[in-house]
Amino acid sequence: MAVKVKIPRSDAEEAVVRLMRIGDRLWRASDERFAAFGLTDNHYNVLRILNGAGEPLSQSEIGRRLLSSRANVTKLIDLLEKRGYVKRLACGDRRKKLVALTDAGAKFLADSLIEVQSFAETVMRPLTRQEQRKLIELLGKIRIG
Repeated sequence: MAVKVKIPRSDAEEAVVRLMRIGDRLWRASDERFAAFGLTDNHYNVLRILNGAGEPLSQSEIGRRLLSSRANVTKLIDLLEKRGYVKRLACGDRRKKLVALTDAGAKFLADSLIEVQSFAETVMRPLTRQEQRKLIELLGKIRIG
């Protein structure tokens, strides 16, 4: 006979589990969408980070903003550079390279923006605009680490 433990209901635990499940599903759906471009969600996020920065960034800074390891960032940038979406720039410190968004990378972002935003609109359709803003506010209150 299997042992069973009585676990009391916890709203906090239920909320965390739901966020994790939704996050996982969103990540998978997003990766499927970017697979059509031969990229992953992380590749796209690197381009968005560089675009938002408005200036070249070091790989370590990209990794910090992406919440990813340096080795993973190197692989992401290698593919983006191969596609012509980013370029590595030399700087004063020879051990460090800066990464800049290219015109082709900016064009890809512009060309894919409608599809990316359409995906987000579809996912968020069950919520009103006011509920979406409240969700953003509530998620902004959660800090881990």
